[in-house]
Amino acid sequence: MKKVLIVEDQENTLEWLRNIVVTCGDLEVLAVTNVGAAYKHTLEKTIDLFLVDIILEPAVKGDSSGLRFVDNIRNMKKYAFTPVIFLSSLEDSKLYTYEELHCYGFIEKPFDEGRIRKLVLESLEFPGGERDRRMLYFRRDGIIFAAEREAIVYIEMIKQRLYLHTAEERILYVPYMTLKQMTDLIDNPDMVQCRRNLVVNTRYISNVDIPNRIIQLKNGFGRIEIGLSYKKSMKEYFKSYN
Repeated sequence: MKKVLIVEDQENTLEWLRNIVVTCGDLEVLAVTNVGAAYKHTLEKTIDLFLVDIILEPAVKGDSSGLRFVDNIRNMKKYAFTPVIFLSSLEDSKLYTYEELHCYGFIEKPFDEGRIRKLVLESLEFPGGERDRRMLYFRRDGIIFAAEREAIVYIEMIKQRLYLHTAEERILYVPYMTLKQMTDLIDNPDMVQCRRNLVVNTRYISNVDIPNRIIQLKNGFGRIEIGLSYKKSMKEYFKSYN
């Protein structure tokens, strides 16, 4: 059973959040109002998702104890990549939380129940612990997006824009990266370039037609074309298919 920890100083808000999260699946939902209790849970259990209010001590001027809490747990190996959703009304906190603490999402007060449920359900789909070290994280428009390396079916460049096509039938646009940069980042020997602007994961290939320069993908992911200048190298690489 996955565990969710909510850290929110206002008890009424905390209970309201808890009632929403418990409807998101078979979960153990832990709800606390202070970082002391939060630290206790992080040490005694393995948390799969954190919902953390940035301001946990509103009486303290300039308080950002929620940020410090997440900063500290990020230094713990088992929480290096655990999803975090921040709760706050602080507009200027976004840049820091996304870039430095790698949070999954940011919900501003007053909270929207539908958005909370959506973010919780999405974040709980990601595997935790050591498996998260095979995740790729990208920031676009202030939002952190994640993709599992092994779930990338193919990558393509279209008009200088890079797109990841995943096994979850998602297409992720990743700005500011070239195809080579992305391939180097993924560092997966199963990825092979079959034309100038496309790299495919060979684990998702069902058939290769070298004479007609066509690669058929598994599970209904369609087919892709082998570039003319890549035909010779692909014939050698995929000789086991012929």
